[in-house]
Amino acid sequence: MVVLWFLGKVILASRPRQWLDFTMLYLMMQVARPLPRQWALAWGRALGDFVWKVVGFRRDIVLDNIRHAFGHEMDEAGVRNIARSFYRNLGMTLMEFLKLPHMKTGEIDDLVEIEGLEYLDELKTGGGAIFVSGHFGNWEYTGARAAALGIPVSFMVKTQHNPHVDRIQNDIRARAGVGIIRTGASVKEMIRALRRGEFIGMLADQDAGKDGVFVDFLGRPASVLKGAGYLSWRLKVPLITAYTFRQQDGHHLLVVDPPVYPDRNLGEEDAVRRLTEHHVQRLEAAVRRAPDHFYWVHRRWKTSPPKETQ
Repeated sequence: MVVLWFLGKVILASRPRQWLDFTMLYLMMQVARPLPRQWALAWGRALGDFVWKVVGFRRDIVLDNIRHAFGHEMDEAGVRNIARSFYRNLGMTLMEFLKLPHMKTGEIDDLVEIEGLEYLDELKTGGGAIFVSGHFGNWEYTGARAAALGIPVSFMVKTQHNPHVDRIQNDIRARAGVGIIRTGASVKEMIRALRRGEFIGMLADQDAGKDGVFVDFLGRPASVLKGAGYLSWRLKVPLITAYTFRQQDGHHLLVVDPPVYPDRNLGEEDAVRRLTEHHVQRLEAAVRRAPDHFYWVHRRWKTSPPKETQ
């Protein structure tokens, strides 16, 4: 999980640190487990404030990204307010993730309301779907809430460098009913999952390098992973986007968009581009709705289009 990588980077900069990371994570889990939810969220906000004010991890990158996206709409104070709120949200997301295995039956249902439930119901009895989200809000709740509905969902995840942390985070996901497909898995494995009626989840908001599709995102061309659009087109399954928004009362709203289907009248390149543009546009709409929910520490626009590079 990106949040765990983030925390390790913040507190432990030296290498090797695998056992230190594991020990730190284990202790945090033990502390978070008995805490009432509101206390855990307060701890997460305090952690976010500490990172923002004292540690300053990737603060310059966060501020630069927000300025490029919203600097023409607000002053510097507004930019910094978004950044501070982002760090707080990330801290709360970490606490929620650590407490996820200890939630009572039905608690995730009460905590996360769904807008667009009819779209998930529509696809539950079909031949699976590509379920696209991003590092936005509490993205772990997105998969957990879908699983609580009885939807078999497996998210594609990258193996962490620290095997101990990797094991813990995927154990938490498994206990929430979310399956794991490692990045680099074969198309045949995904076809088998879809034929079982599963949703394949992807967080498709990271820089894809020179092999990505360049799509406008928040006013700048961004390299986007082709995987979601390609799988939808290749396997002839719908693509559905969903994002989780934190509410003032501590609950969450999972907004599910209508599914889109690959246009079989288009060739592969055009069809994949159209699907990619769609899920990027849905992410941008979510970011504009709640700017502090997006994972701004990532160098999202690191790769430039070929013409600009030249």
